[in-house]
Amino acid sequence: MSIGVILPRGSVATQVIGISILLVTGYIFSRVYKSIGLFSLLYIFILYLCVLILFSSEMIYSMSNLASTIIWMLILPISFFVISDLEKFKKLINAITLIGVLYILNIVISSAFNIQGKSYSREIFDVGNVFTEGLNSMAYLLAASPLIVYLNPKYKRVIILIAIIIFILVLVQLKRISIIAILAGFIINLFYSGNRINIFLGLVSSALILFIAYPIFESTLQKQMKARERRLTTQNIEEEGRYQETFIVLDEILYSGQPSTVFFGKEVFNSPGNYANGKYGRRMIHNDYNVVLHGSGIVGLSLFLFWPIPLFIFYRKIKYSAKAYFSDKKLFDYMQVTFICFLILGYILSISGGINAILFNAIRVVVLGAILRIFYEHYIQFHTQKKLHA
Repeated sequence: MSIGVILPRGSVATQVIGISILLVTGYIFSRVYKSIGLFSLLYIFILYLCVLILFSSEMIYSMSNLASTIIWMLILPISFFVISDLEKFKKLINAITLIGVLYILNIVISSAFNIQGKSYSREIFDVGNVFTEGLNSMAYLLAASPLIVYLNPKYKRVIILIAIIIFILVLVQLKRISIIAILAGFIINLFYSGNRINIFLGLVSSALILFIAYPIFESTLQKQMKARERRLTTQNIEEEGRYQETFIVLDEILYSGQPSTVFFGKEVFNSPGNYANGKYGRRMIHNDYNVVLHGSGIVGLSLFLFWPIPLFIFYRKIKYSAKAYFSDKKLFDYMQVTFICFLILGYILSISGGINAILFNAIRVVVLGAILRIFYEHYIQFHTQKKLHA
């Protein structure tokens, strides 16, 4: 929130903060690490990217983006090794919930003091330095809102109100992928959860409140739609850089005719000026799938697509035994739906890009790791009890 507002972009202070976070993350990982095959593909992906960095023409720039990516990737195993009981898990979820409050405060403060930033919503309010990071973070937060409410029943009304405010703020900014991710999260909650009646009633009541509150933000939404009218047309979507970049990257990598480029890509995390013959200047590739394919070839793209798969396989293996030992079956249901939500939403949000963004990627993986660990603990306890009774 402070970079570009209080701390100048690219300043020594921001570099010190970034390096410090990387070192702390690496230190914690080294302290809690245990040998487990669950994260093997993730580790291979990290090592693979580290090797490719050596071939970048702008190594410092590539290393900076890689460092941000490594931070959130390492948070996944850290979460699994550390969040071992429900008390810790609740603290984690509540801490993530506070990010929603900070997001609202950021917009209020930025608008009050005219702290501008890169956004689609400059015509209606300021977001400071929190744009894509914040919107995608809110997508995860709203997808987890049924779990958050269940863990904090005394604050149910407050949490729902905050969720509605966040949804309105995301809606009026018209960030398409974030909105699609939120809607996908609601659909998954509705159709996958065993508590779908409670979720449905919660969504209905929230929709009713939105309907009643619509006159308050109607003019703001219409103003934003008018400002972004051209961007929302089919013709303009086809003309967008992030739409065109897909075909450019596919042509430059898969149809390059050079096996090394096809398999290993070129200029990992260093796309500005290095694709489309420099047609887009210093514009970077946005879509994560394009970023990874361009920088690391089909080997890297395969690792990027498949590193979450072992998490799902592990979840499928342990969930029935874990559920049998879970005393609170409703909580188990909310947790497993949140796990599925976060697993799928990661693939959706990657379309808009942000592989080197720490915040929303960290929210995703820290929850995935924590839920898997809690389930694994119950899985072990179930089988231990089973052996004792045998």
